[in-house]
Amino acid sequence: MSPSREATAILFGRNPHQPDPFDVEADAAEALGVDTYQADLSALLSGDAERALSGVPERGRLRLLYRGWMLTEEEYGALDEAVAALGHRLMTTPEQYAAAHYLPRWYPRLARYTARSVWTEGTDVAEAWHAARRLGPSPWIVKDHVKSAKERWAEACFVPADATREDFERVCLNLLDARGDRFERGFVVRRFLPLKVYGRTPEGPAHLEFRLFFGRGRLLAAEPYHEFDVEVPDFSAFAPLGQRIASPFFTLDVAMLEDGGWAVVEVNDGGVSGLPPGLDPRDLLAALLGIR
Repeated sequence: MSPSREATAILFGRNPHQPDPFDVEADAAEALGVDTYQADLSALLSGDAERALSGVPERGRLRLLYRGWMLTEEEYGALDEAVAALGHRLMTTPEQYAAAHYLPRWYPRLARYTARSVWTEGTDVAEAWHAARRLGPSPWIVKDHVKSAKERWAEACFVPADATREDFERVCLNLLDARGDRFERGFVVRRFLPLKVYGRTPEGPAHLEFRLFFGRGRLLAAEPYHEFDVEVPDFSAFAPLGQRIASPFFTLDVAMLEDGGWAVVEVNDGGVSGLPPGLDPRDLLAALLGIR
């Protein structure tokens, strides 16, 4: 390879303290002839960037697709700096990562397609209550700027109709407890959308929801979020939304409403978005990386 030529590879962010879901993707990359490297996230988060990327070549010009556990903007920035110190670059810059990662960044661009939302900075539950009242009466969904605690739906996520201020603040405090030191920036309160229930998971009712992957502004793939045997609808009407988020790789989670319409329920950076069970990673990586 010429010293001036930039090759594409995948950087898997590994966390030795969590189950690793990326082995299948690593096999897919190998089948496509794409090189892969490892980032030790524990070392990165402890400030040892050199050890975190010890398996990455020290010289060269690699364009690295990060596939790994969710990072804060600051943590992703530290990864970007460590990669740049070795002469490489991440496919998604820290600014692009944040554009899809944080609701206050993406919401203004997609407000007409998603639930009305308000947010705060910090952990003041009284401030969150006053913000929520601007949405009109509950029901509402409460999350932080990035993630909900939907696995604790009734106690740390959903605020039912006619909830009192005490009820709301209890949900907020439970959310803070559930997210712990990974609570991101502030509270987000969203109008509850009447989504179509299609089945059940161990956590409760499951909606007819699909994850759409966008790369370089194009719709690359769409698959059911849950392991349901359903036909994938024609999502071409959502294709123009790929131009609304300033990121080269991101996902939209869309769900059917009870009235048959569709709404965007979440946006995520593509590098930290899990693959739906029916999506072959070889197909996604080939489309994203331009492999024929």
